[in-house]
Amino acid sequence: MEWLHTLTIIASVAGIIGGYAFLFDKRFGDLHKRIDDTNRRIDRLEEDVREIQGDIKEIRKELSEIRWLLHKALEIPHKGDK
Repeated sequence: MEWLHTLTIIASVAGIIGGYAFLFDKRFGDLHKRIDDTNRRIDRLEEDVREIQGDIKEIRKELSEIRWLLHKALEIPHKGDK
């Protein structure tokens, strides 16, 4: 009878460990999916930031041109230029 009880206990423990291993595997799979989703979102945000930086550079160039044009348009002639 002792061997029968020992085998029953071993089978029960193996079943419990197997069940927990399945749950942990599922949880790690879910965690992996969440990490992948987060990485995709970060990649999209980085692309958006690069695009915004490019737009800012274009806006700065246009502002420099506008300043130059305003400076030329509003330039006050000197007394000797008459």
